[in-house]
Amino acid sequence: MLHHEGRIENEGLKDQSANQDEELYQWGNLKRTLNDKEILSQALTFMVAGYETTSALISFFFYIMATHQKVQKKLYIEIRQELGEDEITYEKINQLSYLDMVISETLRLYPPFIRFDRVASAPYELGIYHLPKGSVISVPVYPIHHDPITWPNPEEFIPERFLPAEKAKRHPMTYLPFGYGPRNCIAMRFALLKTKVAIVKTPLQLGKLAILASKTGIWLRATRRSQ
Repeated sequence: MLHHEGRIENEGLKDQSANQDEELYQWGNLKRTLNDKEILSQALTFMVAGYETTSALISFFFYIMATHQKVQKKLYIEIRQELGEDEITYEKINQLSYLDMVISETLRLYPPFIRFDRVASAPYELGIYHLPKGSVISVPVYPIHHDPITWPNPEEFIPERFLPAEKAKRHPMTYLPFGYGPRNCIAMRFALLKTKVAIVKTPLQLGKLAILASKTGIWLRATRRSQ
């Protein structure tokens, strides 16, 4: 059984009235059970909705590699040193720190979505602006990712922007390729893992025969249908 825990902490809400605080507190502590149809729907979203965005990321990644030979060489060396001919595992692939930086910088330059929307769950005061409950707030991801104040020379590809020391200098809301908060991309980790495997995995090896076939075979496992 899956449960959604929607607790949200926001320092900016402290100045609101006690009634508003109580309303937000109650809303944030709701626990909701997903039924089978909703679980299936979310699983399908992983595979279908994430296909085009992940393929776009991989395409942009290899475009970057083709136009930045030094980055490509440095990444190749890391992959060969850390993985070599060994089997790819989740633990090993997450040790590729430079790969993480290159993917992150690719997502900064080319975010999957140029914006995303959120709905205000309660009235909110933001400076001189009053946002009524139910207001739709559009977050402009692409302009945020290309803001020269946060990202000097924003059109340049610089993976070192995502070194731990550099990341610590920035507000987390300045980098939003997967959204933010409890409503961020549900398949974020899955998408990143697919991308990493596609990058480091050796392509299918084909035998030198008149009939096209995999050199090592394609291994499948058959299971009996329940019905």
